[in-house]
Amino acid sequence: YLLFVGEKDKFSILIFTGNGALCNQITQTPSDLVVEMENQAKIFCNYATTYTNPDLYWYRQLPDKTLQFILYRDNSRSKDADFAKGRFTVEHNLAGKTFHLVISPVRKEDAASYFCVIRTTMTQSYYSTVQKCPVKALPL
Repeated sequence: YLLFVGEKDKFSILIFTGNGALCNQITQTPSDLVVEMENQAKIFCNYATTYTNPDLYWYRQLPDKTLQFILYRDNSRSKDADFAKGRFTVEHNLAGKTFHLVISPVRKEDAASYFCVIRTTMTQSYYSTVQKCPVKALPL
């Protein structure tokens, strides 16, 4: 989805809904959101996977096409980009399979395309049983 900064200090988020591999699926909503500067924005990410400990990421693509890591979570680890600390958080519900990004307060420089990404970690022996299920991943 795409985050636009408007002339009157408002922006809208257009959501890209993408499917991962056959065993993983990501759905981002809403399709449009308008928020005033300095307020909070929440971008919803629901995922479906058979894995119990998926690696979950948020990335954004800036207007100059630079891909920027925002944050990462799994059951026991987390990592946040320096710029994200204090303003970007997630509401992660493992049982409900949600990974919502919260930006507060929203600033003009937050204009970007935002992507929720899932990566599953498989052991060598398990991988052989699911090799027809490729997983696209972005590194930390």
